[in-house]
Amino acid sequence: YMRGASVMTSFGSLFKVLGMQRFRKMNDVAGLSLAAIFVSLLWSWFTTGISSGQVFSVTESWLGSASMVVWILLAIDNEHVYTRDTFRLIPVSDMKLYLTNLLASLSAFVYFGLIHLVLMGISARIDHKFLMDLTHGVADTPVQKALITMGLLIILVLVLMILIWTTISFAHLVVRTTGSFLPNIGRRIVNAILYLLIIYLVVRVLVYLFELVSHFGVSFQGDYSPFIFMISIFLGLAIVEAIINIFLLKKWGETIAN
Repeated sequence: YMRGASVMTSFGSLFKVLGMQRFRKMNDVAGLSLAAIFVSLLWSWFTTGISSGQVFSVTESWLGSASMVVWILLAIDNEHVYTRDTFRLIPVSDMKLYLTNLLASLSAFVYFGLIHLVLMGISARIDHKFLMDLTHGVADTPVQKALITMGLLIILVLVLMILIWTTISFAHLVVRTTGSFLPNIGRRIVNAILYLLIIYLVVRVLVYLFELVSHFGVSFQGDYSPFIFMISIFLGLAIVEAIINIFLLKKWGETIAN
């Protein structure tokens, strides 16, 4: 099939094509994380013994690192879709390709997050007494408020992941698009301005996150406005970048042969 053919690929088929490999990668990373956790605990057991809270801390340490690896792998997969003939020649609109690609990465990230939560739950159960002593001061927080806060935190993380992916795609597509028609000097100027804007965006996001951390305790008391404000800002930026990215994807047809 060629792009623009009358028979278009359905969303389900496209999602399966884009998501299958990513979900396999999530399973591979989860398996390697489990192996690393087991080896670390086994080593501790043979050498110094496993102390109270160590199962939870080791599990969280390895899974936290694995989450960063997962994010990087998914970001790479996102960009490959825009540059490889295998995907760009699929008979599908640019908007459907872009949004399905983003959804496939987000779904894979959520899938790994669920694995993360299950393993953390198991380790928390093992170190239940240690964690209860550690969180003694927080235990008085109403359950409903704590659940709402944690739910907003999860939404914030997912929206932040989307924003980072759309920003990477935005930088990638702008650089490739300007490189196709601007002279070297003009391209360098545009790239410099683009990188400055991205640096500014990253700094602002970090500032917002630090402000959120400072208000984290307040949210447990029922003030969710910092979370809602930040989710709205990040989501708005991601939507604007996604619209620009789809436009650039329509105008830029150069791909790399597989």
